[in-house]
Amino acid sequence: MIQDLLISLRPYRKWLILTMDVAISCLVFYLSFLIIGVGEIPSSRLPLFQTGLVVMAAVRLLTFSMSSLYKGIMRYASIDDLKNIFRATSLGSLLFIVVIVLMPNQITEVSLTGFLKYAIVIDWMLNILLIGGSRFMVRTLRTYRPLDGSEQIRVVIIGAGDAGESILREMQFNPTLNYEVVCLLDDDSSKVRKQIHGIQVAGTTSDLGQVLASNSVDQVLIAVPSAPAELIRRIVDQCRERNVTFRKLPGVRDLIHGDITIAQFKEVQLEDLLGRDAVKLDLPSIGRFITEKTVLVTGGAGSIGSELCRQVMNFGPSRLICLDHNENGLYYLMQEFSERADRGNVIPVVGSITDQERMRWVFEKFKPSVVFHAAAHKHVPMMEQNKREAVRNNILGTKVLVELAHRNEVEKFVMISTDKAVNPTSTMGVCKRVAELVVRDFAGHSKTQFMTVRFGNVLGSAGSVVPLFRKQIRKGGPITITHPDIERYFMTIFEAVQLVIQAAAIGKGGEIFVLDMGTPMKIIELARNLITLSGLKEGIDIDIEVVGLRPGEKMTEELWVSNEKLIPTVHNKINIAVPSEDAEVSLNGRVDNVLLSLDGKEDERIVSDLQELVPTYRPVKGDNRRY
Repeated sequence: MIQDLLISLRPYRKWLILTMDVAISCLVFYLSFLIIGVGEIPSSRLPLFQTGLVVMAAVRLLTFSMSSLYKGIMRYASIDDLKNIFRATSLGSLLFIVVIVLMPNQITEVSLTGFLKYAIVIDWMLNILLIGGSRFMVRTLRTYRPLDGSEQIRVVIIGAGDAGESILREMQFNPTLNYEVVCLLDDDSSKVRKQIHGIQVAGTTSDLGQVLASNSVDQVLIAVPSAPAELIRRIVDQCRERNVTFRKLPGVRDLIHGDITIAQFKEVQLEDLLGRDAVKLDLPSIGRFITEKTVLVTGGAGSIGSELCRQVMNFGPSRLICLDHNENGLYYLMQEFSERADRGNVIPVVGSITDQERMRWVFEKFKPSVVFHAAAHKHVPMMEQNKREAVRNNILGTKVLVELAHRNEVEKFVMISTDKAVNPTSTMGVCKRVAELVVRDFAGHSKTQFMTVRFGNVLGSAGSVVPLFRKQIRKGGPITITHPDIERYFMTIFEAVQLVIQAAAIGKGGEIFVLDMGTPMKIIELARNLITLSGLKEGIDIDIEVVGLRPGEKMTEELWVSNEKLIPTVHNKINIAVPSEDAEVSLNGRVDNVLLSLDGKEDERIVSDLQELVPTYRPVKGDNRRY
């Protein structure tokens, strides 16, 4: 019954609240006269009071109704609402004075006496206090949560800045979330012991362990969008020790516009622990060589290739040709692009880069201005068992594309290489090194700007160690690593592709760009981080097992050869590897010796031919039973 009555009154909400505010103002006017009269209104001031009450009710009705007081929602009352109350009340008091002064003589004679002046000041203050208080009382009552037996989620918020304040405010103003904030923590010492919305900033993040030990806490929310990886690792370790769940805000580039909400918090990912700074791109330079151009991406359905396609489309090419021999991968990529308004600019092409006639048709049909060559066989142990295919795809395929790019006067040709091409120990690595040399050889006598971008491992790419570890964790373990001291460089696919595109914009032809990969990470630490992020404990829930090096695998990777000199570019995360003069290697057509009668060659002959091209190639046999 009451609920139905309240619903029926909703259309009249503004006028009901306005009536309540005017009634409060009349009461306040009466109280102000009582205060000045020390508990009573002198009979000599009664006519003034009666006239003034009518005038005050009229001016309050006018100024309140014309203000923005009734556009907000009372349960979300804020400082802005208090400002509106201040403005409307002040305007009403000024208008009251004007009306009283302009009234007939019998009122004017007493209108400027001290009695009325003081009454107006007190009336002004009490109006702001009581009308403002009514708003915040409604907000308090609407957000009050009586103990109903349901268990609340007790949280600690890391970060007492704007993001922390926003999330705290949402929790307090939305009772249905069922959160109870224990405290906030912030590394800004000036905020410690202060309060935000009644919740204390209890200390810095170094106090998290003590807070978790002395309070019942269900969840820690990291409300710092720019939180460094070292801080996240420390928080994660503290939470995992005490079986407390943890979530964080995404990075600044991933946050949607507007207020930060609970829904934006996500699980901490492995990428959050890498400590990689956001990439700053020179957008105009990228736009100049991509916008309104036809761009061909080989290996377009792969991990790197598909991300290249996504990011290239953000720069408005006239056409994007996604080439791959994997029809399923291309299908799923096209499904992803089908939701875009410019989907008609994306053309899938099924084909192998080793098929010279098919590639010739692609270049003559679409006439690409820019080629990103990401197609490659990259799985190291698998290629040790399939050396011919590694040579065919990674060397012959590259040679076919480079020759066609040269013949068709493509503007830029960018090959994706790998740290495994440096002092290679695997067939895959040495084939990529030969591919680098093929690209560089053509750069010296072609109108096309040929260049290579070399970098290490990317997290989550197909065939990489991270998906393998996650699969092993889902099965209950063990996680298998090849050696406790083996280490690799890592970056995210998104960052790697950003830097590839930026390097292409910088390149003039002939460069081998080397991306700044940061500090290498031990694979065993990577495995431990994944175990922690999965909510498990090493040695209790899941084990790590050392199984020995695989074929072609190195203990550590390198990004440049010892006789190469790194030269910085205009971008702080991109360098150029320049070989010394005595280290310059020219293929002089010798690559044909590797490709000649390839199907009839034994693996030993293939290795011998590759060592002739790349003297630093030192094969590692490893355990041929493992991939």
